[in-house]
Amino acid sequence: MSIIKKIGIIGLGTVGEATLASIKKQCSLIEKRTAIKLKVVKVCDARREKSRLADKYSVSFSNDPYDIINSNDIDIVVELIGGIEPARTYILKSLKRGKNVVTANKALLARHSKQIFGVARKLNKSIGFEASVCGAIPLIQIISRGLVGCKVRKLYGILNGTTNYILYMMAKRKMSFASALKEAQDKGFAEKKPNFDIEGIDALHKLSILSYLCFGAWPSLENIHVEGISKVSLLDIIYAAELSYTIKLIAIARRDKNRLDLRVHPALIPYEHPLAQVNLAFNAVWLDAYPAGELLFYGEGAGGVPTSSSVISDIVNISLAKPSFIQERRGIKFINIGNIINRYYIRFMAKDRPGVLSRISKILASLDISIASVTQKERKEKNFVPIVMVTHQAKEGNIQKAISRIDKLSVIRGPSQVIRIENL
Repeated sequence: MSIIKKIGIIGLGTVGEATLASIKKQCSLIEKRTAIKLKVVKVCDARREKSRLADKYSVSFSNDPYDIINSNDIDIVVELIGGIEPARTYILKSLKRGKNVVTANKALLARHSKQIFGVARKLNKSIGFEASVCGAIPLIQIISRGLVGCKVRKLYGILNGTTNYILYMMAKRKMSFASALKEAQDKGFAEKKPNFDIEGIDALHKLSILSYLCFGAWPSLENIHVEGISKVSLLDIIYAAELSYTIKLIAIARRDKNRLDLRVHPALIPYEHPLAQVNLAFNAVWLDAYPAGELLFYGEGAGGVPTSSSVISDIVNISLAKPSFIQERRGIKFINIGNIINRYYIRFMAKDRPGVLSRISKILASLDISIASVTQKERKEKNFVPIVMVTHQAKEGNIQKAISRIDKLSVIRGPSQVIRIENL
C-alpha cells in the first residue's frame, strides 16, 4: 500500500513550475518504484497570475506562504523562491512547524547553513538540497550516500553553465568576452545582470556546499578565494590553445591533512583531461576519492525541467528515510591563496625593444620563480607585443609580488594577465 506525502511549493518560477509539472507527470512512475504517492496540495507565488498554473494542475493556490507553512495538511515544504530573505525565514518557520524542507537555494545555504541545519537537527527534520548544486546531476546523493565509505581527497568542478558557455564560444568562434556574453544572454544562458555568474559567486556558493559534503566543513565565504572570467581575453584563449590547454572557470577543493584549499578561478586545463571536454552550458565534477579512485559526473547544471528531477529526488528520499546529517569537523584550517604552489600562465604586454625580457626575468628570479617557457608573439598593439610565459612550480604570493613590480616598469602596459595552470 502506498504512502501519501503531501507537498506545498513556495515559488512558481522556472524551477517551481517545472517541479509541479514533473510531479504531476511522473507521480505514477514514482509510486510504482517507491510506493510513495506524491500529492501537491498547495502552491504559492506572489504573482496572482500564477493561479492559472495552479488551476491547470488542479492544485490550491495562495499568495501567502504561511498558508503552506502553517497548514496541518502538508508534510514537505519546497522552497524555490531563492535569495536570502524571506526564504530563510520561511524555511526556519517550516521546520518549527514540523515540516521537512526541500530547497534549491545555494546562496542561502552557503551563508546560513549552520543555523538552518542546526534547527533541522534539533527538531529531527530533514533538509533536502540536491538541486542547489549542478542542477540535474545527483551529486549530493552520490557523495553523501554512494561514496559514504570513501575519503574525498580532491575535487575539481565546472559548476556554472553561463561561464562555461561563454568560454566555450570564445574558443570555438574566436569571439571576444563581450560578444560571447551577449550571445549567452540572447540565448537565455546568461542573466541580464550576469555578475553573479561571471564573477564566480554562483560557483563560490556551490563550492561551499560541496566542502560540507566532502570534508564536513562549512567554510566562511571569506575563506574561499574567488575570481571570475571577465578579465579573460580572446588572446589568452588562443595562447592557451597553442600550449594544449583550454581555459575553464574551476572550483577547487583539496584536502591536505587538517587543511583545506578552496578556491574558484579561471584555470588552464590540459586538453586530455575530461573536464577540458565539457562544453556549452554543461556542468561537471571530477573527484579523487579513496578507495573509489577518480570519478567524473556530467550533466545539465541548470534549467527548470532538469533541476526539477533533483527536487523530486529530495522529496522522495525524505519520504523514505529518517533525517541524517553529516557530522561537522572541527579544527579544519583553510589555506590562504598566497601560500599555494602552482604553475602559472602569464601574459605581459611589453614594448618591443631589447632588454625587456631580461628585466622581467630578473624580477622573477629574485622571487624564486623559474621560467619553463617564454614566447614573444608577433601581434603588436601600439608598439606593445604579448610575451607569454609559463612558470615552473611557484608560490602564489611570490607571483603576485613579481607581477606588481613588473607592471610598474615603463616598458610594460599593465595589468598583466595571470592564470593558474591545473595539471589534474
